Amino acid sequence: MSRQDSLLKVTGSLLVAGFLLSGCSSSGYYYDRKTDYVKETLHPPLELPANADKSRFRELMPLPEVAALEQLDAEFEVPRPDPLPVVDEEVPAAEMMTYAGKGGVKPRLWLAVSENPAVTWPLLQQEFQRLDWAVQKSDPFTGQLRFKTNNSLNGQVVEARLRQGLRGSYSDLELIDNRGQVRTDNAAKTVLNQLKEGLLAPRTDSQSVSWSAQNLSRSKNVELKTVAGQEPVLSIQLDADRIWIGLELLLAERFDEANEKLINSDVEKREFTLAWVPSSERGTILPSWIGSADEEDIYQLQLTGTNPVEIRVKQNGQPADSRHARQLLGAVRRLLN
Repeated sequence: MSRQDSLLKVTGSLLVAGFLLSGCSSSGYYYDRKTDYVKETLHPPLELPANADKSRFRELMPLPEVAALEQLDAEFEVPRPDPLPVVDEEVPAAEMMTYAGKGGVKPRLWLAVSENPAVTWPLLQQEFQRLDWAVQKSDPFTGQLRFKTNNSLNGQVVEARLRQGLRGSYSDLELIDNRGQVRTDNAAKTVLNQLKEGLLAPRTDSQSVSWSAQNLSRSKNVELKTVAGQEPVLSIQLDADRIWIGLELLLAERFDEANEKLINSDVEKREFTLAWVPSSERGTILPSWIGSADEEDIYQLQLTGTNPVEIRVKQNGQPADSRHARQLLGAVRRLLN
């Protein structure tokens, strides 16, 4: 290597080193910026024009709900992050669900599909093709469907709608009569059963997603509101009857353990009574209410409103301790994942 080549190589190395060191402070350390946000100015959120179609826009990366947290006392313990939903049992791809109706809540029949509407919509299209059912109307934005079944059902025209389920990863398919009411007759059960059998069959092709039907998935909004000086509130933007039916099923199935149990459902009052132990008081010893619950462990979930429905925690008709109420509503919220 010539002296000129060596000089060029050394010069290049010095230039690279200079560039690398230029990002360091005079002390040789990089400036730690992890707390810069403390000094930042809070700006108002962007607002869409009045004539914009807001249904086409959504938060791609929503911020955590920390702006309205309660003022914490000295005994506050930092809660663990909410765990991701873990399914410890095999969930059927589709399941027929029925509700007999009581206390002003009408009977209901639906096919619960363990996929969100954006995934369920193309699956239904495949089933219509497999069954050779003629689709007359198919609107993924609203979930409205009209189709004609095969000769085994006398070629009847069926009106249906696909909706977001109470749980985030579920869809509800209902058949509708000419008055807009949910059908619960035997013919409706036959149609839904035929679709269910196809959805339960092993899938051989790749899974597709309907961009248009994603709009249905946004119809449910669950928000836990915790404002200083006010009762914690769990707000759900679905119609009241579906929320009541879904919560009654979920609480009966999931709140059946040593530390949490559904005791009673009062549809007239729209109130669930629970035996529930706060997480800070749970241990390896079984709770004292295994035989009969102590009064201090009895809580009521009170549902009010129509859409959205708001859920509050009571004890003997009075607001429960805010920390316990926040924990209990958080447990209910996790059921809806």
